[in-house]
Amino acid sequence: MSDSSASGGASTDPAVQGYNVPGRSLDSEMPWNLFLGNAAHRLIAFMYGINHPSSRVYYNTKSIKAITEETGFGDSSRLLPGDLKICPDITDVSVLVLFEIKPGGEQAFEEGREEVRTYLAALNRAILNNQHFTGGRDFQGEVLIRFAGGQYIWKLEWKTTAPGVVQYKWTRSLQRFESEEAAYKSGQWVDLSVEEIRQYGGWVAQAVEGMVSRREKLTSISGTMGMVIDLIGGVATTIVWGAILGRIGSGAQQPPSQGGGQVIPFPARPPPSAPPAQRPASGMSLPR
Repeated sequence: MSDSSASGGASTDPAVQGYNVPGRSLDSEMPWNLFLGNAAHRLIAFMYGINHPSSRVYYNTKSIKAITEETGFGDSSRLLPGDLKICPDITDVSVLVLFEIKPGGEQAFEEGREEVRTYLAALNRAILNNQHFTGGRDFQGEVLIRFAGGQYIWKLEWKTTAPGVVQYKWTRSLQRFESEEAAYKSGQWVDLSVEEIRQYGGWVAQAVEGMVSRREKLTSISGTMGMVIDLIGGVATTIVWGAILGRIGSGAQQPPSQGGGQVIPFPARPPPSAPPAQRPASGMSLPR
């Protein structure tokens, strides 16, 4: 990922840069304003895999050259020198579609479209048997995150704004809620301040990274169910939506422990019949 800073300048005080998180290396050189961009990429890519369990999917740690050689669907010798190291964010070789993940905003939208064109040209140059890749469509969702040290529930939402371009936005609940379900039903979300990103970005990124790194233990739930992934004590569990409501109603659900977090994917709201979905507003133009 090549997320760029767009949050309004870096802090000179390490104490507010989001590094003071259990398990995170204090020697890390990652700028604080990349935490949420990287977390968005990891979580959106993971949710694509959950939504397409039968697909063979590659993410942005694998180059187009490596994908063509590993799958055998193409001939990597057809690639141009500039094609060899490029890595689309999501490449689904089962249905021949790809996605590039970007934050909201017009500039990011145009950058995403150009990158998609570049990736498609490279993949279709290498592919065999008269097949071809296209930009993916209709991928959208929203995820709530509750994390240790946080006072509000955060939301990541994303949608396809052009073939192959997925744009996202982070917000938080307007009020403090004891349950994610209550926050979701309220439907009231506000933009994050720069200070909130500095202070809590590392916690959110750790919760997301912990969940994604344990994805081999997770199972997908189809239909209108949601799932909750409790990252407490290093254990990942999946619970159907009915059980979630039961736990919340009984008060059995506990806040995340130190260094833990909870990531709750909710069913996406039905898309409007008309007009087509608008691109997410850039808000404070969070990092990619």
